[in-house]
Amino acid sequence: MKGKMQKGLELQRDYYIKKLLLIGVYDLVILEGMTIRELSEEYHYFYYDIPSKKLTPKRENKKEA
Repeated sequence: MKGKMQKGLELQRDYYIKKLLLIGVYDLVILEGMTIRELSEEYHYFYYDIPSKKLTPKRENKKEA
């Protein structure tokens, strides 16, 4: 089971690295130093235009009665 998990993580890491190399923002040295979570966040930011940080909801102006 441990071997399958390790192989899956390696495949996921390789996938994100290949996709991020295609857009040319990072070079291989930088990508190799990133964690899978960082790679995933960068991938989603560039491919889906989703900010990696959560947006805070807008506060509504409440009128006093």
